Amino acid sequence: MVGVPSSRGCNSCRKAKKRCDQKQPKCGRCIRLGDECVGSGTRRFKFHQYKPDTQATQLITPPAETPSNDTTRLIAEFISLMEIDDDRFGFEAYGPYFFADLPRRIGSNSALDTATSAMIASFQAIRLRKTADKKTFSLYGKALRSLQGCLSDDKQPVMLKLELVLMMMLCQVWIDNKHANKHRGVIAYLLKEAVSQGEILHSGDIRAWCLQAIYAALCDPKVELGSWFWDVAVQDTIMTRPYHYEQNLYCFELGAIGDLPVFLRDPERYLYQLKCYYNILSQERAVMRKLYEEAMAATLPTDASPACRMKAIEYASGHAGLLIQAALIGPTLNPFGVLPDYAQDSHEICDDAILLAHRCQTFRPCGASYVPELLKLVWASLDDGYRHEELEKLMDEYAEDVQGASYLEEAKIMRKRLDSLGWSNEQRFLEVRKDGPGTPPPCVIL
Repeated sequence: MVGVPSSRGCNSCRKAKKRCDQKQPKCGRCIRLGDECVGSGTRRFKFHQYKPDTQATQLITPPAETPSNDTTRLIAEFISLMEIDDDRFGFEAYGPYFFADLPRRIGSNSALDTATSAMIASFQAIRLRKTADKKTFSLYGKALRSLQGCLSDDKQPVMLKLELVLMMMLCQVWIDNKHANKHRGVIAYLLKEAVSQGEILHSGDIRAWCLQAIYAALCDPKVELGSWFWDVAVQDTIMTRPYHYEQNLYCFELGAIGDLPVFLRDPERYLYQLKCYYNILSQERAVMRKLYEEAMAATLPTDASPACRMKAIEYASGHAGLLIQAALIGPTLNPFGVLPDYAQDSHEICDDAILLAHRCQTFRPCGASYVPELLKLVWASLDDGYRHEELEKLMDEYAEDVQGASYLEEAKIMRKRLDSLGWSNEQRFLEVRKDGPGTPPPCVIL
């Protein structure tokens, strides 16, 4: 411990343990005894050995226990992914709200455990930018077999089946995204079953489930969105005020988006509805673009907070969503001659898409997972080759984030379907269809 000051008396007085008057040149005691007066007035320090109080209570944090079995290890791995705060690799960019409750449920169902293991292993391919190894494919195959057993078991809750299919779809997206649409079709079917059984859906998950069902209906003509869809769509939080994007944007409502698969499958029949929707969309794109640009500008300072970056990602995805709708509806209407300014509109959409793709480079891969779909649709919607080379270069760059991605080939398939659109020579609205009114027409684009 630090030194404690002691007496300043001379050596003779200190040795005899007598009080020294410290007079100079000799103290009174040394004069009387005739001793030599040395050290008078010198400051000295006495050091004591520190002895801790063993009786005092000491708070010592014990070392964290390592996971002791497969269940606790799986829980620890999943929680570690959920705790990633880097918006480029944040797991929450994909995860619905039921993920927050998933660690508590691990160990209660074998299919849930295998799906979680496969999802964790598959996500490493995105996070670490590496090719999926044999272990990842093995876990995916095991989880797929468990899912098949769960789907065939009538005793299993439909919400559990819905969650498992979504988890497997994410694995498919990260391993090989070309075959993820099959999972979306199953999600649409299970969502219908859940609604018919009166299941209560989490308010935060309703939009995710419904958007997957809409995507499935756009891609697969066998998927039909019946009245059950609108029963659950009106429960979406975006339908309540204040609106999610701070504006009364009609084209963000699930009910409005859910009409698109019906309209786009038969554009000649629903030409008026598509034209009205496109007019509203053109107005709301300008509103959303302004909000998006303001959010992106807030991320430019080097000390921008994570909350600012997350808001920018959210608004960028909203802006991309409106551009996707425009790139989907515009080329569908163009062959019918109802869009006189289509060339200018398509070029403006392309410019916005390219700018958004460049700005979202900093959010790759997870924070910009919506960009490739936009680039594909914009490329397919341009019949004059406007800025095709830039779009193809961006598609190649974003394809590096996901294994098995072939965005350009998918865009070419969309372009072929767009080329087949136009007026028919049949009086389709005056006679009954030969194949019956219940037969769904083929999907026109996706």
